[in-house]
Amino acid sequence: MSENDRILVGVDGGEGGRAAISYAAAEAGLDDADLWLVHVTLSEPADVVHPYPWLSQDNRNAGMQLLRKAADEAATYVGDDHVSGTLVEGRVVHGLVHAAAKARLVVLGDDRGHGLEHIVTGSITHRVAGHAPVPVVVVPTSWSAENPARRVLVAIKDCESSAGLIAQGLRHAADRDAELVVLHAWQLDTVYDDMTLGHLDVTGFESAARDALEEGLDRARREVPHAAEVEVRIDVRHGQPARVVADAAAEADLLVIGRRRHSFPLGRLGSTGRALMRESRCPVEIQPPAPDVISVDDLVLEHEGRIEKAEEAPAL
Repeated sequence: MSENDRILVGVDGGEGGRAAISYAAAEAGLDDADLWLVHVTLSEPADVVHPYPWLSQDNRNAGMQLLRKAADEAATYVGDDHVSGTLVEGRVVHGLVHAAAKARLVVLGDDRGHGLEHIVTGSITHRVAGHAPVPVVVVPTSWSAENPARRVLVAIKDCESSAGLIAQGLRHAADRDAELVVLHAWQLDTVYDDMTLGHLDVTGFESAARDALEEGLDRARREVPHAAEVEVRIDVRHGQPARVVADAAAEADLLVIGRRRHSFPLGRLGSTGRALMRESRCPVEIQPPAPDVISVDDLVLEHEGRIEKAEEAPAL
């Protein structure tokens, strides 16, 4: 298996890291992937004289011990041959984001218990999920693979560009023999929501959103093998998006969301995404921005002033 097909698991010795190993092992079992355990130990730049030089070696020793313990646990799920570990010295977020380029998926445990670190530096999981070049899954410490709901939830913000996220949801649902729920939650600016709602054609608005999601689903189905076997439900709800999605995620095995597009350099995580990572009771997969799913049937070309549908070139 290619090095880039492995699943990176960030480990820090906490309960969140154990939940991440368990989730990553279940993902690896779907296609016999390898687990790559990465621990980042803080180190000073080379040109900085550390006031306690012996501390760096102690950090390395502690990091290696932590990795060995995590590797033993991971091996109980997937076997020794499918587990490797790397100790990275540097800043945690930078180290994990850099390593993510050599994996297909990053899995992290939530860091809700690291309260002081949140105050000083912000959440590590939020920043890795906001910058990694591959999907990142954040697993709640309380997560368990037992008694699955057989449901994958995809939360859509932009209904007109939904096919890419829906396609990812279809893949996950097919792998899990689960239903897929495509959810669009909407709310006007909070100050004006109640005042404006009475003057808005809510039925027409929600119908247009549903039509756009149906179109995105049709396009996604053409790109995903076995998508026709997945039962899909489209849901459009009015309400505070983070609250609506978090409530729906309480009855799901996985929540899939996307990072914002058009943000330098790889998109970023918005306030709703950060709230869902904090509040969701199921694992949250954050997809980096990607072009929407476009098949050759969707392309429209201009030829001599006329608009024409594209056709596949004949095989040579």
